[in-house]
Amino acid sequence: MIKRLEELSLGQRIALTVVIVLVILFAFALFGFLTGRWDEAEGQPLVLTLPPSKWDAEIIELDKQAVNEAYVAKIKQLFDVYVREGVEVHERPVKGAAQARRAYIVIRQAIEKREELLNAPGRD
Repeated sequence: MIKRLEELSLGQRIALTVVIVLVILFAFALFGFLTGRWDEAEGQPLVLTLPPSKWDAEIIELDKQAVNEAYVAKIKQLFDVYVREGVEVHERPVKGAAQARRAYIVIRQAIEKREELLNAPGRD
């Protein structure tokens, strides 16, 4: 027979709460996975659309320049720390460089999408 909630000890109540929360989280995760929404969020770059302006083309070029400069600066920083501090674990700078590459690719994809929207037919 199942005990009433009032009859459970504090530890049992906490354990029951944790189990309930985990079951709910797993249910949401399963729902997202089965509906395909789990993969949708990862695959598409986020593109923030603002009202069109006459400077859009120049802003896109500045964005490209800034992303290129930021990527180079990050790789230089990783290399500098690696050489200066004599990092024993080679994995850290390699992971940092991989993360910088991933970020660069995602941002360039978003810029490319904005550029396509800017050059789309029918856009004034």
